[in-house]
Amino acid sequence: MKNTSKTLAFIMLILVGTFNTGLSQNSVKDTIIMDEVVITASKGSNNAKNVTQKTDIISKKEISLNLSGNNNLSELIQYKPGMSVRALSRNDANWGTYAGAGPKYSTYMIEGIPLDAFVDPMSIDAMMIEKIEIQRGIASVLYPGYLSQDFAGNQSPLTGTVNLIMKDRITTRESQASVSIGSYNTLNTQLYQQNFYNNISYYGGINYEISDYTNYGIENSWLNMHKDPEYKKLKYFAGLNIEYGKSKLKLFANKTIHSGDAGRIYRQFNHNYTTVNFSQLTDINNSLSLSLSGGIRIYDRNWQESRYNQSDSLLSDNGAYQNIIPLDLHGKWKKGKNSLIFGLDYQNADYHTFSEPVAASREQGNKSRANQTGFYLHDEINAGVLTIRGGLRYNIINTKIDLISGGNPGEPERDFNILIWNTGLKYRLTENLSFYGNAGNSFIAPGLKSIGGTIKLSDKGVEGKNGQLPNPDLKPENGLGIDIGTDVALLNKMKLGLRGFKYIIDDAIIENRVSESPSQSQSVNAGKSGSTGFEAEFKYSLNPGFSLFANYTYLKTTIENPFDGDQNEANIPFAPANIINAGFYLSTPKGLNLSTSINYTGSFYDSSSKSGRKEFTPGMIANLYISQKIFDLSSSEFELFTKLYNVTNNKFEMPWQFQNTGFAFTVGIRSIFK
Repeated sequence: MKNTSKTLAFIMLILVGTFNTGLSQNSVKDTIIMDEVVITASKGSNNAKNVTQKTDIISKKEISLNLSGNNNLSELIQYKPGMSVRALSRNDANWGTYAGAGPKYSTYMIEGIPLDAFVDPMSIDAMMIEKIEIQRGIASVLYPGYLSQDFAGNQSPLTGTVNLIMKDRITTRESQASVSIGSYNTLNTQLYQQNFYNNISYYGGINYEISDYTNYGIENSWLNMHKDPEYKKLKYFAGLNIEYGKSKLKLFANKTIHSGDAGRIYRQFNHNYTTVNFSQLTDINNSLSLSLSGGIRIYDRNWQESRYNQSDSLLSDNGAYQNIIPLDLHGKWKKGKNSLIFGLDYQNADYHTFSEPVAASREQGNKSRANQTGFYLHDEINAGVLTIRGGLRYNIINTKIDLISGGNPGEPERDFNILIWNTGLKYRLTENLSFYGNAGNSFIAPGLKSIGGTIKLSDKGVEGKNGQLPNPDLKPENGLGIDIGTDVALLNKMKLGLRGFKYIIDDAIIENRVSESPSQSQSVNAGKSGSTGFEAEFKYSLNPGFSLFANYTYLKTTIENPFDGDQNEANIPFAPANIINAGFYLSTPKGLNLSTSINYTGSFYDSSSKSGRKEFTPGMIANLYISQKIFDLSSSEFELFTKLYNVTNNKFEMPWQFQNTGFAFTVGIRSIFK
């Protein structure tokens, strides 16, 4: 209650100050425009009014005004309906839920090619993203699942997908440089350059951050930090766009090196992530276009395990390596407002882990290979006020397991053949009022980390053995989803939206906490799990310089497992019942930009075990971003900025004995040369 009162007082002060400032020009544009062009829902430009799926668009301006407390891209989407983002720290992934179904049921992509929903939001830099499109609802026909074997395993776009759209053709020369300091002795420097020559444009940049960071575990947690954790993260990226004839080629590469320790001498880590993406689009004629896209994703993680007694002692050096190659070839045929998409995609994944104990030879852990081939067909018909779409996908998945926990697997090879369908309808009663509905299914094969774990079953309860216990008996998951909703636009200033949804997952694989000390978890099939909910959203633009938003999400999640009374009628882990978001954006003629955002997350549990689960209530977090131009010339501009995260200092506990570290600030200066 104390934090809530502080936050409400903070909101009132900001709102009063806003109206006294004078609401004016230089707009931060509304991100839900009825006629805005979207790409994700139909693998190409499409008017939003013809898209049956609910799609949010976060513009580059909005990205720049938002702030991320843990340097995680997932925190940029947490203010959209249905999202519950739970990034554990700057060093750890997001374990939130999407529409209540869990973190692996919404995929991430670059230009329609899948990424890892856990790793890549920590790795990809926001500077080169032109916009983010969030499709709420099933995307499992046009886009495949991701064959990640690490973290929570394979991922599926059952509840939606997040598509990062990179810069397209560049027509202005620009250089940027910024430097900032902040909490925990954090120093951040960024450099960016973009240019063009005729039909060739390119961009590139560097982001380097060092910090002493801070203890992100609760008191007496298994993390046992006895010094400030060291933190270094270097990101560098480059992109190239070439247009020739009726073709367009886009190339992009990002490299992230994340190193440091987890608050002890022998808890060092060194993570290297490489992301490469390419796409080639050719217009054969006015009706037919062909596209070839693909990339490489390399995840190379190394870390130490240690025993914490009177002094640290090293137990082992450990590593996990994963290499995934996704490819997509598709064609799009248009006739009038109707379109037909046909294509195939492919993924190849290699994964292995190792442990090297002190004074012993290296031990092999898990090792696997997997590939997935998908054939898909998607038809969209626009008949006046009515849009009808439908599609089919046929997936062939093969997984070969060479090692599990260093030994021979019980079932070395598994094959899956799955038919996936998806359909939708949208009816526009008037230009400002529309109704829509969608339905479809999905499939997820169990990942090797879920099957083989990161520690042995014999390590259960053993001090110093933190990680995931194996479960070789996991079955695949089958999902089914449906949503219905309406969009209303009033006077081109106010926009309202309502959406209801239901997702059912058979044999859902969920992550259960087994013990807190040592910190151990295990993937289990939880019978049938389901998420039912609705979203209500409001957006208002008073004039081009001011807009505000608010949304509410209600979730009811259940697990049906009549064979295990301890799980039957439990809740899906990490899924809160209530989520509230609110905020506003302000831009003035004198160069002031102001953005505030508030998130409230209700209670959730960390396990499907009713006897062993623990309840968490994050409550409210309020963030504030302020920037002010100090010089604005025709060829250059300079601005000061500050970012205030968690202004009410709400240090709530999170699963696995992590905690929010409370209030943090950043102040800096940015220069732009044109």
